[in-house]
Amino acid sequence: MSENNLKSYIDNFFDSLVLYDDKYNGHNYKGLLKAGIDVFLETETTYNAYEIYQTFFMIYQITAEDKSERSSEGSIVNEPNTLLDLVKIMKKYEENTGDLIEKQRDHFIHSVNVFLLGLAIYAQNKSYREAFETYILKSPYKKYYRIDKKLSHEEFFYRWGVASLFHDIGYPVEIIGKQLNKFINDGVKSISSTYGADTAIDFKDFNEFNTIIKIDPNFADEYTKNYPEAKFLNLFKPTDIMAHKIATDFSNVNVNQVAKHLDRFVDIMGENGFIDHGFFSAILVMNSYGYLIQKFAKKHDFFFYPIVDSATAILLHNYYRNVLQKNPFNLSALHPLQSPLAFLLILCDELQEWNRKPFGVKDKKRSHVNDLKLVVDDSKLEVDYIVKSGSMGLGFSEDKQELLNHVLSIQSIFDRNFLIYTDVQKDDSIMREIVKSEIQAPSTLLRNVEKLALEIHKQYIETATNEYNEKRDKGEIDAEAERDFKEKTKPFDQLSSHLKLANIRQARSIPRKLNMIGCELAALSDKREAITKFSEEEVLDLAIYEHDEWCEEKIGQGWTYGEVRDDDNLIHDCLVPWDDLTPEVQQYDIDPVENIPNLVDKIGLKIVRSKIRLLTIEMHKFYQQENGGTQDFDDLPEYIKYSNYKQANFLVKILGELGYDVVDAKSKGDAIEYFDEDSLEYLAKREHNAWYKLKVNLGWRFAPVRDESKKLNPNLVEWDALDVENKDANKRTFRNLPQMCKNVDLKIVKN
Repeated sequence: MSENNLKSYIDNFFDSLVLYDDKYNGHNYKGLLKAGIDVFLETETTYNAYEIYQTFFMIYQITAEDKSERSSEGSIVNEPNTLLDLVKIMKKYEENTGDLIEKQRDHFIHSVNVFLLGLAIYAQNKSYREAFETYILKSPYKKYYRIDKKLSHEEFFYRWGVASLFHDIGYPVEIIGKQLNKFINDGVKSISSTYGADTAIDFKDFNEFNTIIKIDPNFADEYTKNYPEAKFLNLFKPTDIMAHKIATDFSNVNVNQVAKHLDRFVDIMGENGFIDHGFFSAILVMNSYGYLIQKFAKKHDFFFYPIVDSATAILLHNYYRNVLQKNPFNLSALHPLQSPLAFLLILCDELQEWNRKPFGVKDKKRSHVNDLKLVVDDSKLEVDYIVKSGSMGLGFSEDKQELLNHVLSIQSIFDRNFLIYTDVQKDDSIMREIVKSEIQAPSTLLRNVEKLALEIHKQYIETATNEYNEKRDKGEIDAEAERDFKEKTKPFDQLSSHLKLANIRQARSIPRKLNMIGCELAALSDKREAITKFSEEEVLDLAIYEHDEWCEEKIGQGWTYGEVRDDDNLIHDCLVPWDDLTPEVQQYDIDPVENIPNLVDKIGLKIVRSKIRLLTIEMHKFYQQENGGTQDFDDLPEYIKYSNYKQANFLVKILGELGYDVVDAKSKGDAIEYFDEDSLEYLAKREHNAWYKLKVNLGWRFAPVRDESKKLNPNLVEWDALDVENKDANKRTFRNLPQMCKNVDLKIVKN
């Protein structure tokens, strides 16, 4: 968090915060928690985040000890902290299962940042503080935190801490649902792309989960004195309690209607193919606190007001817009006076985008917000997201701002300005990274992998021997270097298992590397021209890719980085990003990449341009003819070539949406010679809008006159705003696509 004011705002909050235990029991709990927050703001790691969870939930741990009074000297409380146990479970599930699903980002560090952002807004915005105070003071609950007989900021601090730090505690339920869905669909689609299946999480007995353990049958008596109508609800049932809370806070909501909806919500989620983790988070919080408060607390109102307030906010952070703003409830934008915690949680949860580590397969391929600049005061909130590489996607800031204005009455606390920006630090390597992330792993016969691995080892022996002889002649070979040389230059079948696998990994990687630059392995009889040398740009990209794979291999085998290499203890000084390597070390990756054509030749194969790449070149020629250009494809900047590869692959994808496949000319099936007008309209529109989004994300803007140097283009509008002439030009691409495919021995068939 290097460029924003969040830390100064947090400092302001803590300057005004007085904790009851610090003032009256002689502790310095605030100082302990603030130290953890300061360290976290310097380095946002899971380790530092856990310190904040741990300190907060230890400050407010509910035990047999009466924390409001001085305990007898030497008192030791060993009651397990079940709330922290929930935190640990969420952390473990999120870290260990993300790679098995497509869309998942960090929620563990995210929740801490949501917590801190809420503290900042509370500290800086008087209107929100007044709304929160009004909400508390009008409640029948009069045991709130006070300092000098006045409402203390600790009341907000406690309720907000529970709501924000626990708002995603039920996320493992959503992870499991996504895993099941991905596993089933990946499995059936590996047989055929025509398969598809919907899955849902079911409960054998949801009522068991939706129940607070009953220790004290009089648990809710004090609450029903204040709200007699609540007697007709089951106040050991979290969904009934939250339904009553919602109906109390929102006067035009019927408690029975919400209670019935929440009772059926698990089935509704299953029927509609989604999982609202906020629903499960809220129930987990109420179950945990309900049990602990019955067991240890003298006053059960402590549950029915602060905890239910926090838990209901957790429920509402998704439920409000997904359910309560739709039929049959149709609520308008949420005002902070109605539910100040829910208002703030929705706002901060949506705004917290910086430093969210991706775990899901697809999320790892996307760009992410690296940092932000934040301005918040009594009248305005300005959020400027900083993206150092790539783009967050078309309309990211605008969509988020529109969503928040729809769900929340933003003007009620920020009456002058509410703006969200995205500052993209553009980089021509964007397309390279996109293509690298979309590399396919062609199925290569094991016999060819074996042959390549043997040749790679032979090449290594030759290189290592030359280096050894040079050093020996200079007297630079000691006994350890002698042993290392002999070990690594043994015949392949005598190598250690780790060295064998290193060669096999490199061999398996060759088809992937070739795929990245639009090439593939082929038999010598293939008519396509052999590629015997890569361009300088291709060599560099493939060398970087080789280094990244080598790092992944080493780390996977237990190696770690160290300034001094120590093979016995698995420490290597080259486990760093490519740019941090010396030119001499980089050459170790460049040399084998340059030698790939020679390796392939030695096993009786050759490297050729893939037919999709040849199609890309055909499309480039077509565009040049259409626009009177003469630029050769090979003269294009490398990142633009990558952009064109991506476009060709996208055309194949959208053809598939209409039931067409692009296959080898010798494959079965009659070639499609033309598309009807409806198909042309669909294909051209999809292709243009994808091009439009890509260009905008790369920093291009609309202008009446084209200017490549300034990234200006007169066609940079969505399809419906495009003029007829340019629409027809897009359609001509698809009218000519069957012939372009034919030119490179491909054809389009109906699948």
